[in-house]
Amino acid sequence: MNKLLVTLAASVMLAGVALADSSTASNSGSYDELSAESVFASIGDILLVRPLGAATTVAGFGMFAVASPFAAMADATEEVYDTVVTKPGEYTFCRDLGDFSK
Repeated sequence: MNKLLVTLAASVMLAGVALADSSTASNSGSYDELSAESVFASIGDILLVRPLGAATTVAGFGMFAVASPFAAMADATEEVYDTVVTKPGEYTFCRDLGDFSK
């Protein structure tokens, strides 16, 4: 139970640090309050969506390694790589925190 509490506290602190960093960068000098919806979206993004996206990117690379000979026969290697590795990687690592519109 104690280990679970420590893990939860550390996750909340990391989410707070990430939110503080992204809010100052995205507002470009404006110190508007964050809405509760954006805070929960950002926390959910940090704790659930980003780790799942990273796992999807790794799994996509594994699928590409298996499918690349067949994709090469169809002359579609670049298209397959973009679909199973690049797009999940961009969704995971290149979008703003809490922005699910991409």
